[in-house]
Amino acid sequence: MMLAVDRLLESVRPFITRLPGAYGVETPLPRLKVWSSTRPTPPVPAMFKPMFYGVLQGEKALTVGGNRFTLAAGQCAATSFGMPFVGQIDTASPTAPYVAIELDLDVDLLTDVMLDLPKVEERWVCSAAGGDLGGSVGEAFTRYVGLLGAPDDHAFLARHHEIELYYRLLQSSMGETLRQLGRRDSRSRQIKLAADWICTNAEKPMIIPELAAMVGMSLTSFHRHFKAVTGYSPLAFQRRIRLLEARRMLAAGGDSVSRIAYAVGYLSPSQFSREYKSLFGVPPAADLTRAERLPVT
Repeated sequence: MMLAVDRLLESVRPFITRLPGAYGVETPLPRLKVWSSTRPTPPVPAMFKPMFYGVLQGEKALTVGGNRFTLAAGQCAATSFGMPFVGQIDTASPTAPYVAIELDLDVDLLTDVMLDLPKVEERWVCSAAGGDLGGSVGEAFTRYVGLLGAPDDHAFLARHHEIELYYRLLQSSMGETLRQLGRRDSRSRQIKLAADWICTNAEKPMIIPELAAMVGMSLTSFHRHFKAVTGYSPLAFQRRIRLLEARRMLAAGGDSVSRIAYAVGYLSPSQFSREYKSLFGVPPAADLTRAERLPVT
């Protein structure tokens, strides 16, 4: 495993930044980003996309609902659809920065690979799963990322190596989680449809019995399986989405806290402020003031 990690680290070395804080740098390979940090970071709420994430140096903790993953060098994680999480870099220094690689998954390509594999019985699993960069997954990922050092080969080999990586991931401990992406008529698909609806309509009132009926599930089954897959109850999931959108709007500046609270679906600005501070550690007014002080470029 360490051989694969060493090779991956060498491939991404030109994209590692030594600036303070966590930074993501896009690479010439589609949807591939290198993250690095020279110091630990506080817990940062954010939103997952379908992706594969491997840690090459340092250590990071990911919390998804009630599920916590600690990823050290040589470990990785995969997620099947968008959902809120909290990430915190625990181990990093100027001499040994935290380094990780993020690959946003091509869902159509992953589905094509999945359909060519033998069908397996569906199980309820969380939409995030951990693994390691040893064995066939690490070797396939190393070949794909290694193309950064061979730009003339991108056009011909990138798709082939990405297909191989998906094939190996689907056969790994993360496979059942990733299969949720490609299932068209399944229970996991029903939960994904509900989660996608909440993300798109987070500012609207949510009537859970109607949402359960919309995706074809009983209310009891919907509650139980939504939390099993996402790590959150439907209301907690909606609250996280609203607060993440509010933080984005506050960072853009130009509006009041009360208006942003109403815009993301809150009926009470005071409740919004309490829940915002509980999640992000500062009141929304502080983030709005910080945004207003930034120079306009």
